[in-house]
Amino acid sequence: MRIVVVADPLPVLQPAHDSTVAIVEAAQERGHEVLVTTTRQLSVRDTRAHAACRQLTVVPATLAGGRWRAVADWWRVGAERDACLDDADAVLMRTDPPVDGDYLRATYLLDQVDRRVVMVNAPEGLRAANEKLFILRFPELVPDTVVTADIGEAVDTVRRWGRAVLKPTDGMAGRGILRLCPGDPNIRSILETATARGRSQVVVQRYLDEAGHHGDRRVIVLDGEPIGVVRRVAAPGEFRCNMAAGADVVADEVTPADKHVCSALAPELARLGLVLAGIDVIGDRLTEVNVTSPTGLREIDALSGTRLPHLVVEHLERAVAGRRP
Repeated sequence: MRIVVVADPLPVLQPAHDSTVAIVEAAQERGHEVLVTTTRQLSVRDTRAHAACRQLTVVPATLAGGRWRAVADWWRVGAERDACLDDADAVLMRTDPPVDGDYLRATYLLDQVDRRVVMVNAPEGLRAANEKLFILRFPELVPDTVVTADIGEAVDTVRRWGRAVLKPTDGMAGRGILRLCPGDPNIRSILETATARGRSQVVVQRYLDEAGHHGDRRVIVLDGEPIGVVRRVAAPGEFRCNMAAGADVVADEVTPADKHVCSALAPELARLGLVLAGIDVIGDRLTEVNVTSPTGLREIDALSGTRLPHLVVEHLERAVAGRRP
């Protein structure tokens, strides 16, 4: 296959952690050609999507002592060339949030790719499934949640619940996530900053005690099925269970509750073309559905002995075979 990966610039990727790099390694191992580009390099000519691409070759990370290790000079690229994305077999949109104007504009350009090309994930799905708000479609699965720009309403909600977690609607990696307590004299100041003085909505979720006791769990979902799990436990002095915030990772297994959540999500994920997702679960509550560039594949493979990136590439192979005889 020829796979085009739309990613953040290679120098900012973390090869021992990023799932994007792990998927590229698996594709390379299985003999596929990988071209890399960025959202800035996308364009449309004669109604067809193009990208300034470079052929990418990577030095695979190695597993030692339960940790992935990569060489400093881990990637090589060929000469830049223009590629019509209709000529690719698959296009992977793997750019990190924020889902801002630049990101959304890129999805509109990717709408022009021929429908026979396998898209992971589909641009219309990326626009439709805000990672913090998509869960609201499944009220039976989520913790108590309020979305508001009203500072007074947010304060009253925190007082009613006792503790809450505030999330911006377009963040990632724990950025901007705050724990709110009713007795904090800074609570209004925090909310003024987070809502841009009442102009922007934020997510306020009831704090779940399970997070403090057992952390949260990242479940990797492929074509609606849970294929791997890692538990993330907040670092000492932290409450955020994000790897980027220093959380420890612990091996875990897919549970019947995970399968129940995924079975509820699967029809909507399929309708929106969201093939690869990372859902976050605390206890039995669904807190986020990550679809832009879900991570965790490296950690699950290291802890559980799986080969999740290869499962992703094998799925691409089957999908491509089904669309292009």
